[in-house]
Amino acid sequence: MMQTTIVDRLVSPFRILCIAMLLAGAVCYIIFTVHWRWMWDTQAMHYVVLLLQRGRIPYREIYDLNMPGSYLTERWALALFGGGDLGWRLYEFILLGTLTAAMIVIARPYDWLAGLFAGVLFMLQHGSYGPYMAVERDEVMTVLIFVGCAFLFEGVRRRVAWLLLFVGLAIGIAALMKPTAALLGLCLILPAFLALKKEQVATTQYVIWASAGAGIALALLLGFLLPGHALSAFLFTMRKLVPYYSSLMHPTLSEMVRHSLPNAFLIYLPLAFVLLLTRRIQSNWEMRALWLGFLFGGFSYFIQHKGYYYHRIPFVCFGWLWIGIEFCLAIRDSGWRRLMGATGLAFGALLMVPINVGSIRAQHEVNAGEYVIEDDLNRLGGKGLDGKVECFDMVTGCFSALFRTGIVGSTPFTGDTIFFAKEDNSVARYYRSLMWDDLHRKPPSVIIVSS
Repeated sequence: MMQTTIVDRLVSPFRILCIAMLLAGAVCYIIFTVHWRWMWDTQAMHYVVLLLQRGRIPYREIYDLNMPGSYLTERWALALFGGGDLGWRLYEFILLGTLTAAMIVIARPYDWLAGLFAGVLFMLQHGSYGPYMAVERDEVMTVLIFVGCAFLFEGVRRRVAWLLLFVGLAIGIAALMKPTAALLGLCLILPAFLALKKEQVATTQYVIWASAGAGIALALLLGFLLPGHALSAFLFTMRKLVPYYSSLMHPTLSEMVRHSLPNAFLIYLPLAFVLLLTRRIQSNWEMRALWLGFLFGGFSYFIQHKGYYYHRIPFVCFGWLWIGIEFCLAIRDSGWRRLMGATGLAFGALLMVPINVGSIRAQHEVNAGEYVIEDDLNRLGGKGLDGKVECFDMVTGCFSALFRTGIVGSTPFTGDTIFFAKEDNSVARYYRSLMWDDLHRKPPSVIIVSS
């Protein structure tokens, strides 16, 4: 009896220690990344927004394969935070803080610590890859999904139907970034509606409010495409360019599996599954929704078939949250379950936090090509080169230099990937022909070719 009492007394200080370590990790993340410059895919997205601001019509006068939601969220973020590096860091801090807050709301009935655990560990693991992965589209999409999930859970818990307006809106905007998010929305909402039906609660109002939110997202899509008569060009891009791009650069299945989850999950997942199978508390619709989210994340990662780290973000985030909930539920039990839960929390908060903080502190990447190109452009004519520069590049620094100098390129292309099919591809031939015609119709004064 005395031994049990001592263990019980140690639980509270252990929780406080874990919370302190997680909060310290979040603070370190801010301190050690605030100097990062935006780079990689962000420069192409920024450049598209610059083209939109200069009156170019998406898909008709801008040849890029991203979905409208990616441009809309990028444009809103630039309007709020500006195009500077510090403003963009603030944007990501708010994104990750919002994600963590949504996780805490979702985990609240079980243990809010699970949400903090999941949010901070994802933040640090994500940051350990350096500024290349910062504010990727999948990160923004995942934040929207978790915000929608939090509103869904609270709306059903409190029986407040109008909260589902924000579910439909958040998931709808996420679907404008990647259509598979719409499938996830259905996977999340279905268990909730089945639970309401089981309790004989009318679901009509919930459906109406969720549909209204999705309708707002649809209105945003049409408002983006229709004024420039870009709908047909958008559909052409989705039918032709996106499938062509999807066919390029496929890793092997073994590589996909190896990179699908962080290495630490080799420890987390077995512990969580054992705790799940031995848990006395029966799983409810919320836990089933989280499992469906986890399965969707895996489906989304594998169906894209690229193996990029940022494609697995929904997979990892749903995994972190479910694992955190299992650990926190376990430390409320006794015996070996409490020990396993405490071991999992300690491994994350007391070991992985400092390891990932160390990895983040060691990140000092800069896009060296950007500085050189920007300096060359200013030396060769600066603003006078507007419409006279052509980038055969995507992420090496050319588009970053164009954005920072406010120069628009001579053709509507935002990358050179679509020109380099290994086989004789009709899509590649089509866009090569467009590029060739544009170069002859309006020859650029400066051509920049990267690796």
